[in-house]
Amino acid sequence: MKIYLALLLIFCLHTQLPAQEKLPAFGKPDAAELDMKECAFEKSANALKLIDEEEKEIIAEYGLKVKTMHRVRIKIFSEKGFSAASVKIPYYSRTRGSKITDLDAYIYFRDSLGKINTEKVENDEIFKSKSGKNYTYLRFTFPHLKAGCVIEYRYYKKEKEILDLSPWYFQDEIPTRYSAFTILGPANIPIIKRLFGMDSVTEFVKYDRGSVDGRRYFEKTYLQKDISSFHPEAMMTYVADNLKRIEFVLQPRGFGFSTILFKSEWAAFAEILGQITYFGKQFDKAIPGTEALVDSVRKLTTREDKIQFILRRVKEQIKWNKQQTFYTGDLTEIWKEKTGNSGDINMAIMNLLRRSGVKAYPLLISTRENGKTDPEFISLGQFNGLDILAPDSLETYVLDGTRNQPFSVPPSNILNRSVFIADTAYAQWIEVSDKRPLLKSLINITADLLPDGKIKGNAASFFYDHSKELRLEQQKKNQEEEKEDRDKEEEKEFLKKDFTSLTTDSVQISDAEDDLKPLTEQFNFTYEPSSSGDFLFVDPFFLSNFRKNPFSDSLRLYPIDFGGRQYLKTSLMINIPEEYEIDFLPANIRMRMADSSILFERVIHKLEGKIYFTNKMEVLYPLFDKEEYPNLQQFFSKMYTLLTEQIILKRKK
Repeated sequence: MKIYLALLLIFCLHTQLPAQEKLPAFGKPDAAELDMKECAFEKSANALKLIDEEEKEIIAEYGLKVKTMHRVRIKIFSEKGFSAASVKIPYYSRTRGSKITDLDAYIYFRDSLGKINTEKVENDEIFKSKSGKNYTYLRFTFPHLKAGCVIEYRYYKKEKEILDLSPWYFQDEIPTRYSAFTILGPANIPIIKRLFGMDSVTEFVKYDRGSVDGRRYFEKTYLQKDISSFHPEAMMTYVADNLKRIEFVLQPRGFGFSTILFKSEWAAFAEILGQITYFGKQFDKAIPGTEALVDSVRKLTTREDKIQFILRRVKEQIKWNKQQTFYTGDLTEIWKEKTGNSGDINMAIMNLLRRSGVKAYPLLISTRENGKTDPEFISLGQFNGLDILAPDSLETYVLDGTRNQPFSVPPSNILNRSVFIADTAYAQWIEVSDKRPLLKSLINITADLLPDGKIKGNAASFFYDHSKELRLEQQKKNQEEEKEDRDKEEEKEFLKKDFTSLTTDSVQISDAEDDLKPLTEQFNFTYEPSSSGDFLFVDPFFLSNFRKNPFSDSLRLYPIDFGGRQYLKTSLMINIPEEYEIDFLPANIRMRMADSSILFERVIHKLEGKIYFTNKMEVLYPLFDKEEYPNLQQFFSKMYTLLTEQIILKRKK
């Protein structure tokens, strides 16, 4: 009865809000929408989000629970907009007691006679896939999908033991005509919001007193209309940093904690996390089956050997299910079942380190894809991962068991980001940074120019640290996945992944599994440079092509992020036969940005029938504000002009 009255109260509050907009009823087609030919405020759009509406109810009963209703309605203008009809809804199925209920989806379209048809997505067309025991996806698409149709879906979700509220994104990859977010709950639960990418939103606020327990309830609705789609820029900080959105804070006293007892609200959150089952209770628990492992580690002499041993052992034991989160399961079950999310894997590493006598603390992190953190914004909703801090008076390491890189190198997905040490004894924010060029690639080429104009030789490429990790990830992807990634996100390195205008053979890859060594790729090749009459035009970068200049646009809206310090070097030696002579060699040159943030150097000379070519590029400061873009653009324009210069050889008469 209490639940029914509470829901009745919420319904009454909602109906008393000022009229926002008369929306089409869910499950009912609208002729005007079906006849719509284009988005009025973004005419080139392939799809338009007509309605994006969400309601969240916070319930304070034995901890905090959340009930969510989410409705989405989309107009498809062309086949290029079909991707908007592939729906994937993730939720925590076990750890947080989350579940999806009452999922309904419809498609509306006109048939060949102009009659409006409505078709429901049946339950057997909605697929559930699990990622480990704790994470589930609902996936579906729509039957009879065609240009001009309207699709719609709505679902309800229940969550318990929540610590944060997800942001509400008003902006998306397609434009949005109407976006509304409603949050409601007991007024004694303090919630703070902040806006990103916009100065203000329309806000409706309603307070009332409940008739069941006398508690005061609140309801707030945030509304935004006619929101343009988000257009990514090359080498930008990630999409999540720049989308228009509202973020929310559930403050610690909302969980029954008085911040007076702590130095800060962040310290209070560390205390909360330390007491919950799926985080702090896993720090030091004994994991059955690991006793012999811990005994073996304790016998190792150096801290580094212990860290390396545990990292390797956990990676062998627990397969990553590709889920990125700081919520963990029970380590006893995770170790036994041999699969887990990023939080599970890193919690197991931290647990074994601590039990082996190595000082280790939990780090709450936000990956680049999730967006930057802000220590001034007291919200656990900023975080989407757990890493480990292993501090020492001589060397401090940041560890992540899901990465293919040395333990001595900070994870690439949090470099130059702020992270929070979620341990009551050491609760504080730190910056993850490194002055080494962790995106480092070397290519050494030795070749002979043959009398027929072809160039044959061998090459060795070396990929270090973060470059090695990127290269290994690239090798695992098939062509379809690569295309999806290129569409969604720019590569941070300047070298293209694929060689062009040549054939390769005898490829040997070594040290892929050894985190402490660079990845080495050795191969033989045959390259046929372009020609015109007696002239050959040799591109010095035929094995390390620089991709298109990422800074060719005249205007810039978002900051620039190179992903970390970079060092790229190409070394080429070509034997020139007597049949050819050198007609032109590019000039030696060295240039740098005014603040020395980026360096470019080319050295080329000839000696005893050989051409020696060396090119280096260094990025020393990886982050730039958009106001610095004009100088950066000018530098890259000049550099890319130099990169197009070729060695010209002439066949002797």
